[in-house]
Order: sequence, then structure tokens, then C-alpha cells
Amino acid sequence: MNLADYDIDPKRGFLPNPDPITNLPQQYKSWDELGATMPLLLAGGKFRISVRNLPMLDSNRLNDGPELERAMMLLSMFANAYINWGEKIKKSIPSNLAVALWEVAHRLGRQPISSHASIVLNNWKRIDTRGPLIPENLDTVQNFLGGKDEDWFFLSTVGVESAGGEVPKILIAAIDAIETDNSKLLHKHLVRLSTAIEKMLVALKRMYEHCEPKLFFERIRPFLTGWEPKGVIYEGIDTKPKIFIGGSAAQSSLLQAIDSGLGIQHKSQASGPFLAEMRKYMPANHRTFLSQLDAAPSISKYVEKINDTLLSNTFNSCVSLLNTFRQKHLEMAITYISKQANDEKAATGTGGTEFVQFLSKAKSETDSSKIN
Repeated sequence: MNLADYDIDPKRGFLPNPDPITNLPQQYKSWDELGATMPLLLAGGKFRISVRNLPMLDSNRLNDGPELERAMMLLSMFANAYINWGEKIKKSIPSNLAVALWEVAHRLGRQPISSHASIVLNNWKRIDTRGPLIPENLDTVQNFLGGKDEDWFFLSTVGVESAGGEVPKILIAAIDAIETDNSKLLHKHLVRLSTAIEKMLVALKRMYEHCEPKLFFERIRPFLTGWEPKGVIYEGIDTKPKIFIGGSAAQSSLLQAIDSGLGIQHKSQASGPFLAEMRKYMPANHRTFLSQLDAAPSISKYVEKINDTLLSNTFNSCVSLLNTFRQKHLEMAITYISKQANDEKAATGTGGTEFVQFLSKAKSETDSSKIN
């Protein structure tokens, strides 16, 4: 498996290389300009009018890669803001936005709504262009209302992705060790994997540093919400409402890659179907990579077969760390959502799930994957 074939970088993992661009070609200047003024327009209640005044642009002139990804980020964020921010939730997206968003999403093989791939993976720029991909050296390319808390929410999540950047490369190396029946080499790669998950855990905990829970719930979360149960009409595309799920950490290919690589299965109705659905919101090549991992030789089965205490303990250490990561994520979701909500509906996750049930089940399935 060649990482480049899946748009995966050996050091950055699922984060793009080169860095995301900050401007589109001149013919799409109106999209860039709306993005630059979106926080002020949203604060002043004039954003929806500005969206309706956007010119109808042909997205087919966008080049694949960074241009298409920036367009997807902008258009999907415009759509989420248009639908969800205002006195009343809107039931349709005007055609001058909906058609371009639909076409760009179709070219990327993703759903036409704001998701992890756009608001996290492709929503950062380095302050020092030669510096590391850590939150202190990053700024958002685009935000909704803006402010330090919103920036930190996106950038600390980029930090988690960056901390786990070498995970895909490690997993492939581990699978190669299995195929050559080299248990000592597999042990080495599992040690590297446990170190990577530890770094992800440290990066996850940093969310608390500059993102205040109440502010997140009131000023950030509404923009991450998916469409209402009755759906949203994409004018100029179809008169039938479409239902899409909001941005969710479950849309990160990183965690699902670790699950697939280690052979952790989520068979419960409370976890499996949602995780499978979330793959539709990932970049198409990342999705393919996960499918390849699913079909690859099982690390857990190999470790069981070898029946080596040191190897089993190292494998279990990886599982335990991933379980701890999920526990911390659950605690964080409770802090940022449940404790801020006034009713049961408001306490659902941004992906529309009963997140306590989902995350708890995913955690228990992780923990039960240890080898005795």
C-alpha cells in the first residue's frame, strides 16, 4: 500500500500536503470575499441576504486538489451558516450556492455539507511557514463568528490529526511485518503506534486550554449541526429535501484507521452503522484506504496466533490507550454539550447521535478487543 495513492502524507497523515491555499482564482473572488466578511455579516444578521446576492458561478473551472478543497470548505460553511444561524432554521439553500456546493461535493465524492474534512483537515495555515503543525503555529483559514475559542476548537483538532500523522505509515509497516511473519518487527511498530496514540491523547486534552464550553455550545456548535429531520432542499438540484449529518469527530479517518488496523470491530447497532455512515463524509481516497485496512491481514489475529506475552501486552497497550482516548472524548463531549444543554434534543451530538450511548459503546467495544 503506497500512501501517496490515498492522498496520505507519511508525516502529516490525513492532513493535506501542501498546506491548504488561502485564495481561489480571480473568477471566484466573490466566494473569497464572502468568506472574509462572514463573521461580521453573521453578527449583524446580514449573512443570508449576502448569500442570496452571490453570483451564480461555474465550479467546473476549479482545479482538482487545493482549489476544489478550498471551494468545498467555503461553500459548505456558507450553507451551514445560512441554514442554522438566524431566528429560524431555513429549509432550503438558494440555487446560486446550492448548485455549486452540490457539484463540488460530487467531484470530491463527499456529502454537500460542512464536515471534518473541510472545517478541520483543510482549514488551517501556518504562521511560521517552516514551523511545525501545532496549534500555536496555526491559524484558521475560515471561521464562522470567529474569536479565539472557535479558532482553538478547529486548530486543537488539527493538532490531534497532526499528533497521529505517522499512524497510517506505522499501520502499513505493521501489516508488512505480519506478511513477512516478523513478530519482532511487529512489536517495534506497535510500540511506535502506542507512542502516537499517547501524543493524540495529549493533543486532545488541549481543547480545554482556550475553548470555553458555554461559548462552544452557544457560538460554535450551531454551525456544526446537520440538517433537521425533514431535510433541506438544494434549490436548482432537486425539489426533494435531503438529509445530511453535521460535523463529527467520527468523520476523522485517523481513529477509524486505528480501529481497522488493530482489528477493533464495532458490531453494535449503537456504533457500527453510524461509523459506516461517517465514511461517506471523508475524502474519497481516505475512505478507500480504510477499506484496504479492513481487508488487510489482522494484527489482532496474528498476535493471538503467535501467543507471545510481550507482543500481546504491547498490543493491549495500544488498545488501552485508544480506549482512554475515547473515554476522554466522551468526558469532553459531556462537558461541552450535555452540561450546557437545557433539553434532551440539545444534548445530541453535532453528528445528530445520542453521543453518550454511541461513544460509550465504541469505548466498550475497544476495551473488549484486548487479547487475553
